[in-house]
Amino acid sequence: MKLRPISLAAMLLLSGFSASTYAQEARRPYIVQLQAQPTASYAGGVANLAPTQATSGSRINFESVDVQNYVRYLGDQQNLVTSTIANAEILASYNTVLNGFAAMLTDAEVQSLQNNPNVLSVQANEMRQLQTITTTSFLGLDAANGMWSQLGGRNMSGEGMVVGIIDGGIWPENTAFADRVDANGVPTHDAGGTQVFGPAPASYKGACDSGLGFDPAKHCNNKLVGAHAYASGMKASNPTFHWTEFLDSPRDSVGGTVGHGGHGDHTASTVAGNWGATAVISGVPMGIATGMAPRARIAAYKVCWTFVDATATDGTGSKNSCTSIDIVSAIDQAVKDGVNVINFSISGGESVNDLAEQAFLRAANAGVFVAASAGNSGPDNQVAHISPWLTTVAASTHDRSLKSSVTLGNGAKYSGASFNTVDLAASPMIRAEDAGLAGADATELKLCFSNSVVSPGTPLLDPAKVAGKVVTCTRGTNARVDKSLAVLNAGGVGMVLVDNGAGLVAEVHSVPTVHVSVADGALIKTYATTASANAAISKFGVVKVPAPIMAGFSSRGPNRFDGNQLKPDITGPGVDIIANVTPGMTEAERNAIADGSAAGAPAWASYQGTSMSSPHIAGIATLLRQQHPTWSPAAVKSAMMTTSTPTLDDGLIGMQNGKLPWSQGAGHVNPNGAANPGLVYDLGKNDYIKYQCKVNKAAVVPASDCTTIGTLNETYNLNLPSLTVGNVVGPTTMTREVTNVSDTAATYNAVASLPGFNVLVTPSTLNLAAGAKAAFTVKITPVTAVENVWAYGALTWSDAAGHVVRSPLSALVGKAISAPAELTSDKVSGSKLFAIKTGFTGLMGTAKGGLKAATLGDSVTLAPGALTSAQLKAACVAGSDTASTKVHNFAIPANTVAARFSLRNQDTSNPGADDFDMMLLKPDGSYVYSGNDGSAEQVQVASPAAGNYKVCVTAYGTATGNPDMSYRMSNWVVTTGDTGGNFSLAAPSKVVSGANATVGMSWSGLATNQRYLAAGQFKDAGGNVQATTILRIETGAVAPTAVGERSDTRISK
Repeated sequence: MKLRPISLAAMLLLSGFSASTYAQEARRPYIVQLQAQPTASYAGGVANLAPTQATSGSRINFESVDVQNYVRYLGDQQNLVTSTIANAEILASYNTVLNGFAAMLTDAEVQSLQNNPNVLSVQANEMRQLQTITTTSFLGLDAANGMWSQLGGRNMSGEGMVVGIIDGGIWPENTAFADRVDANGVPTHDAGGTQVFGPAPASYKGACDSGLGFDPAKHCNNKLVGAHAYASGMKASNPTFHWTEFLDSPRDSVGGTVGHGGHGDHTASTVAGNWGATAVISGVPMGIATGMAPRARIAAYKVCWTFVDATATDGTGSKNSCTSIDIVSAIDQAVKDGVNVINFSISGGESVNDLAEQAFLRAANAGVFVAASAGNSGPDNQVAHISPWLTTVAASTHDRSLKSSVTLGNGAKYSGASFNTVDLAASPMIRAEDAGLAGADATELKLCFSNSVVSPGTPLLDPAKVAGKVVTCTRGTNARVDKSLAVLNAGGVGMVLVDNGAGLVAEVHSVPTVHVSVADGALIKTYATTASANAAISKFGVVKVPAPIMAGFSSRGPNRFDGNQLKPDITGPGVDIIANVTPGMTEAERNAIADGSAAGAPAWASYQGTSMSSPHIAGIATLLRQQHPTWSPAAVKSAMMTTSTPTLDDGLIGMQNGKLPWSQGAGHVNPNGAANPGLVYDLGKNDYIKYQCKVNKAAVVPASDCTTIGTLNETYNLNLPSLTVGNVVGPTTMTREVTNVSDTAATYNAVASLPGFNVLVTPSTLNLAAGAKAAFTVKITPVTAVENVWAYGALTWSDAAGHVVRSPLSALVGKAISAPAELTSDKVSGSKLFAIKTGFTGLMGTAKGGLKAATLGDSVTLAPGALTSAQLKAACVAGSDTASTKVHNFAIPANTVAARFSLRNQDTSNPGADDFDMMLLKPDGSYVYSGNDGSAEQVQVASPAAGNYKVCVTAYGTATGNPDMSYRMSNWVVTTGDTGGNFSLAAPSKVVSGANATVGMSWSGLATNQRYLAAGQFKDAGGNVQATTILRIETGAVAPTAVGERSDTRISK
């Protein structure tokens, strides 16, 4: 499943907002963060209030007098601020991982709060989406000396641990969550079974909430020890909840083909589901199911909800989303409850300033390990959750594959992913492209939409052409299961699903289906055009395959926020993962569960996604926390990363290749190695303060921490178990510290290599007593390295006991000057100080342009077309307008310092309902793409080369059902001749190689409610531009906008 955020557009759509509701008095949901530190990170400083943050190796005691006194203090501080917005509805309050509240605010109140000295930030509520027989044998957990054995056996693995699952809720009837077993040792909810779980650990203080169809007395037990529901953020958008939902209840929503439920159960049972039940899919026994840590307890925090959406492309007429207000509420409660590990298989986190990322920082400071999904937008560079205090998890295959074959009339036979349970005899064959009704949209037809988005409610496949035939359909845009539904609805008997490069998936379809590769699909489709073409599809079998291989859908790096940090961190199984879900059912059956007159039934399904790989890491982390209770979250992460193993080649080219760190992180998780890593790279609160002082200073409270604790000189010196330098400007030295976590003294020797560089590790030998720490440096000097081409190597420490501690080492020789890419502000007058790094000694030149206000273009009307990024690029290259795409041509002059193009929801014909995408095509053929949900789109380039640029805007779709939709595009082309806002750039004229220099930007007298752009260029001694920093200012009451990627359906496309 793809877990990607939905933007404010979706929220406005749910709210039924019209253009007029953008007026000053319109209320929208925000999270307001206050200056005072929350409980999890308060280190003292307030008179008569003792520190409340946990000390190393301990947990916060929320029942202590000191904590309660500080919580009351925070409540008083919040009351002071909320009293200034007396008319605002308060949706939620936070005091553990964030100090603040959520509220419905007008633009004027937002502006007032932004100027309140007690307020740290005001951020718009974001909507996000949810992003595995068993894999325990593949991972070696059940091996003779595996982790389960080391912990006393399967029946002790996870004991004493509580895992928090922040997701879509829980289906309590699943046997993964039972606390009893029958006479055969199989998990059961039967009261006559034997109780095998004692009470929750004393350190856990959570409870279960009642709700629709959920009775704590019946549904919680000594396995499922916590269940909460948070919906205030979602309700703020005023959606119409879908009938499959159980509103205000911890119960997961209905799944199957009618709803979006199951995600929360799938992740929970993967982390800590009981061992012993037989997973059954479509009546086929698949084997014994188990979670990674089967003795751990589970606490479920429901934050994702299903609502009606006529534009959904999966046949359910609904979407499932989660809001940041509710997510932060859940994190706040989970840490307060005392969970040991959190799994977060939900999208987001493209910036460390994301409020969920900030909440997870406080969770890490409180000793809670957090695993988060890397995203399902691969193989593009779209990796999510880039914060160093999280463990960001990519997805790869395991060694069990569900396969069947399609045999063509010409004798050719092709194998693919399938969960087809019956043999389909040879039947006539047709391409979807050749099977459409008159007037059917060609793109939707090829993709086999069950109902058109271009012409809502209209089918595309012609029953007269499809009846009794096998149809080829192409993957993309709509849900895979929607394609087979379209074939069934038209009378088809089978489907060959042709992949788009994202990877093959076995799942239950409406007709016998086999999912084949791009290459095989092309051959099959060619054959399907011949006379008397026919195809037979076999039933599936379980096949042993080479593994692990990176999944094509797994989002790749590099880290777009900080190029000196590797993301993702690690990979784990995320393809064809079988686990518990929620069953499909009728509305009447759902209602009987809701009113308590009937009980739910267990269900299983095979899912794929980084949503499925993340709980594998969370479960293994749970075992490590049990085995090593004093280890910090960073130590647990380090142990997994430095003992990981390489994946196999996936055949992709360039920076998308699966063997590169951008795909697999440090490698594939190796649990048994992680249990005894030898050395770990540790991090704590002060390390993260220093990091934030460097990259996100505004979030550091008190600001004096950047002086008293310090600021990291370079982000590549954060003590991570990976070494990455995103812009080598000469000899570069990285610092690290390791801790010997073995029980004996050891001597470690270093081996390091990086193609094109000399690598020097100092010292290269470490003599460490048990528990001792040692610092070292890694100096890389470019020799034959090619500019702007990444080099990949490794640093390995090894000892005589067999410990091999491996860190990926990656570096890019960049420009001679390194500077921040962008700075932002909302002030009409202000200044910014920042550091640049130079790789030469001599004179440095500068140039500047701006500040320049936005130019708002004329209205353009298009028809919805639902183009993918590849299709939009093809249209952009062609250069001609179409019914759904407009090509804007811009001549960029030679003295341009920055160019930016953007769309806003309020500049469309149906604000919040229209969804436009855009792309900037450069003269050299490269491009920048923005394809969020809604119309909050932007593309930006710094110091672009002179030439003709194309900005292509496409109408993806509209929730109104109207045949057309319009927009006005904003643009800024800023040259050195543009002046405004008294913009100035101050920089030293002489620089020293390898040193940092301080640069300042200042401005004054800007108008309110405007958007401005400026940029400063930094040049080497030859006058060549080496770096550009863009300054973007939105003044006054321009409220923050929640921007997110387009929502995908419950089953990945």
